[in-house]
Amino acid sequence: MSVEVVSYRLTYRGRPAGTQVIKTEVAGKVRRMEARAAFQGPLGNATVVQRSRSSAQHHHSLRFTEETQEREGKRVFEVQFDAASGLVRATTGPKDVATAPYIRPYRDPLSLLEQVRTLGGESVHGVAMLGKDVTVLLVGEVELTTALGERRAWAYRVHPGGSLVYVDMQAPHAILKLTQRLAEGYLDSLIVSIASEPRLEGFGDEDQKQGQPKRRGRRRQRRRRRS
Repeated sequence: MSVEVVSYRLTYRGRPAGTQVIKTEVAGKVRRMEARAAFQGPLGNATVVQRSRSSAQHHHSLRFTEETQEREGKRVFEVQFDAASGLVRATTGPKDVATAPYIRPYRDPLSLLEQVRTLGGESVHGVAMLGKDVTVLLVGEVELTTALGERRAWAYRVHPGGSLVYVDMQAPHAILKLTQRLAEGYLDSLIVSIASEPRLEGFGDEDQKQGQPKRRGRRRQRRRRRS
């Protein structure tokens, strides 16, 4: 299946604040997602890259990483949801590791957005995320003027936090607008385009390679020359 590529422009309190591109690919039972945001202007200069591996059918997360690159340096946060060991493992560095029991099908920020796209005008309660349960409430239907033209969308409010997610009622039900509440204002993500590309790079073949031993090639013996 090809990769869906959705581009957004970011505004903060009505001022340009950067761009974001969200890529989504389904490979078998796994959905891979990458969200790359480049902030500028009122929010400072930074690049944030989030990557998610989740269940394509049930949306629970398998792995989530977030890399933040700022002038001061780079920060990496990673969470692995290991059903085999029954543990959730969170790391921010080689010496900063925390574990917790894996007792619920947790979502990560990207797999939650993907689940909202599939709700079809329904609300959902008690969605498990690390540290909190999330409720997604249908507020109503709205008309939006977008770069893609006039669109009718479902409007959802996410609790806690109060974010608003506007989902196109037409397939493939792209997120047309996302409004997030920050400390001193609102950050809006406004859709610019929907495209596709052959493959989502950056994930490798970890699904196939995980747990498989490395194969060693046989060394060919050199023949001795007889004198």
